[in-house]
Amino acid sequence: MTKSIEFTNPLVNGIHARPAAEIENRTTPFCCQISLLNISKGTKADAKSVLSLVGADVAVGDECQLVFDGTDEQAAFEAMKAFIEGEFSDCDEPLECSEADVCQPLPVSLLKAEPVYVRGSIVSRGIGKGCPVVCSQVDLHKLAESAAFEENGPADETIKKARHILCQQIEQAIAQAKAQGSREELAILKAHLQIASDSLFSQSLAKHSLQGNPILAIAQASNELKAPMLKSQSSYMRERALDIDDLCARLASLVVGKPLQQPVTLVKESILIADNLTPSEFLALDKRWLKGIVLAQAGQTSHTVILARSFGIPVLTAVEAAEAFVQDAESLVLDGLCGCLIRDPNEKVEQFYLLEHHKHLAKTSLLTAYASSKGQSKDGRALSLYANIAVGLEASSAFERGAEGIGLFRTEMLFMDRDDAPSEEQQYDVYREVIEAAAGKTVIIRTLDIGGDKPLPYLEMPEEENPFLGYRAVRMYPQYQHMIESQIRALLRASRHGEVNIMIPMVACMEEVEWIHQLCQQCEAQLTAEGRVTGCWRLGIMVEVPSARYLLEKAAGLIDFISIGSNDLTQYFMACDRGNRQVGALYDSFHPGFIAFLAEIAKTAKSAGIELGICGEMASDKRALPLLLAMGFDEISLSSPNIIQRRADLAQLEYASCCKLLDEVCGLASLDEVKAKIDQFWQQQDHPEILSEQLVVQCHAIDKAGVIKELTDNLEVHGRAENAVAVEQAIWDREAIFATSLGFGVAVPHCKSAAVNHNSISIAHLEQPIVWNEADGETVSTVIMLTISSHDHEGTHMSIFSKLARKLMHREFRDALMNNALGREQTVSLLKGVLYEQVA
Repeated sequence: MTKSIEFTNPLVNGIHARPAAEIENRTTPFCCQISLLNISKGTKADAKSVLSLVGADVAVGDECQLVFDGTDEQAAFEAMKAFIEGEFSDCDEPLECSEADVCQPLPVSLLKAEPVYVRGSIVSRGIGKGCPVVCSQVDLHKLAESAAFEENGPADETIKKARHILCQQIEQAIAQAKAQGSREELAILKAHLQIASDSLFSQSLAKHSLQGNPILAIAQASNELKAPMLKSQSSYMRERALDIDDLCARLASLVVGKPLQQPVTLVKESILIADNLTPSEFLALDKRWLKGIVLAQAGQTSHTVILARSFGIPVLTAVEAAEAFVQDAESLVLDGLCGCLIRDPNEKVEQFYLLEHHKHLAKTSLLTAYASSKGQSKDGRALSLYANIAVGLEASSAFERGAEGIGLFRTEMLFMDRDDAPSEEQQYDVYREVIEAAAGKTVIIRTLDIGGDKPLPYLEMPEEENPFLGYRAVRMYPQYQHMIESQIRALLRASRHGEVNIMIPMVACMEEVEWIHQLCQQCEAQLTAEGRVTGCWRLGIMVEVPSARYLLEKAAGLIDFISIGSNDLTQYFMACDRGNRQVGALYDSFHPGFIAFLAEIAKTAKSAGIELGICGEMASDKRALPLLLAMGFDEISLSSPNIIQRRADLAQLEYASCCKLLDEVCGLASLDEVKAKIDQFWQQQDHPEILSEQLVVQCHAIDKAGVIKELTDNLEVHGRAENAVAVEQAIWDREAIFATSLGFGVAVPHCKSAAVNHNSISIAHLEQPIVWNEADGETVSTVIMLTISSHDHEGTHMSIFSKLARKLMHREFRDALMNNALGREQTVSLLKGVLYEQVA
């Protein structure tokens, strides 16, 4: 009697190669036949084949069914039921996408520079400049027409040998990617290996090889395997066809015994133009010289695009007649911010991109000031920012990105994707490398967090009705004590290289704290008896279960620190499965009741002398930052790319105002009220003066458009505007109504816009006079720009304008203002003397 599981696919990218590989890995150990039915589309797949699963075109929201038929169908059913309910939704994640809007108008200052350009869709953001390099594609069907390939031995044997070599090459590339810590590259290579090893790939090649031509067999198999992907309604699934092209082209190259085309060699800064670019072709390019890519066919989720983003290389697609456009061009600018490709930029276009570069450097520089500093509030309240890592290789890059320590080293990866548990020696080597990379900084290492929802194939763990509330983490340690002892021994041994903080997951009662504390003591005693040296180590627990709040005072003598696991604590406190869409609204850490409970935990921990940290989504959310500071957290642990920005955000806060916010939030009744209150709080944090030295620039622009761009860019750099382009547009809209030159060599461009965060007066001392009004050729050498928020209802804008106009009638004031030797401080002082008291 067959068994079945019905489910709705939760994966936003559908079942593509990576989740399909996970399904294949779970189903392959069973003897019974396992099929996946896509009820929504009427397709069927072999659940033990990646390509078959991908071909079923399972998109997010599709109704699906797994069907089990055979001798061990009950065991397979139970295992897959636990996987679908507990893990499937977490085996893939939404991919980073760039906005791709070819309809968005170009910035005014760029249009006024009169570039020769075509538009395109942005799939990887950034700006690159270089000479054009056109990359042609190989047509396997045309290649197959050559008779030279028809009599090289039996086609099927030729293809089998080539396929074996291909798998070996991919395995070598995987090993290299692991050594370099390249996560995106590693994930894509693993997906390619899964496809190359797939039984459906082998069967299709074997079927088509019967006609005797190995290249034609590969071309026909490629078409057959791509067909269901190209028909998919999902752009992500359609883009997977390029992975088949990649593998089949590599396979054909191995059959031929030489590259199918001359490899692209970059010798200077270049923009690559191609119809398609496979991941392997991308990885073969010299990234030192690759400054941008234009592709005819690629989407947001193309593996090549994902790799390009990881290397910081901008990519445009849908550029009409790109090869014809770049023909005979000496230089290209690929603008992956505005969505255009420009050929042979003129002087004004060069100015525009030079100013863009300066803006990027300035914004980076402001954040760089927080890269190596300690996390603290505006009034000096300390809050350390630590990084989350999952593999040891991430530690060094985390510290390079400003991490003050490692707040969560998830050790599960050491135990996964293998036939048995890692040895004590293997673990010791990994922990030692992380400790040494930390060079004295705090490292918190979480012990094995696995169980019914995250099983290991070499542990005979029971299937459970509700694995999230079942036999997991510290609860299963006594049964697998030998394995846990091995991990603790490795951690204690690593402590000789620097302090180790051992963190135990899922602790719910005092007995668990006492048991693990005793085990650590026993392991240290064993190591001492063996003559092995240990150093300083500390013990802590994760607070994920609400009951843990009530054991903190009792456990204070046995533990040194706690870390709030905000994701699990939220779902357990709110009694909602975070993977269940029907109760998704409840899974939010900003419910006032949860915030009050978190504050209670923090208060208890601090009074008991226990160090306090937090990890999970709440730790990286800007909205939570003032609340966590007020509660007295010692550290927050988040993804390393977000650390510098959060440290900059922290520097805006004052402890007293954060405490006031916390009190107000805990007294609110709803989630929406809490979020509105916090958003209002952040808007009130920064009240810069309307006049500031940071708004005075020595301007080298060669035209009016350049001056306005430089001044509006400066507003964005200093957080006075969200988007310089929007403010620039508002300025030009005003310019279109009437001229803003006031005579005497001074112009006062101005606007009132929602894009302005804070009222500002910007001043540009021009290096050389420029024409401001084309109609009469009037020139200016000083520009005073007024940018007023649309929320301002006090007439600030016209008040300043009229006062300036009257003051400019006085020659003494004009001469002082237009003196290029006048410094920033003197410029601000001069204008404050006229305006400050009336407009501040």
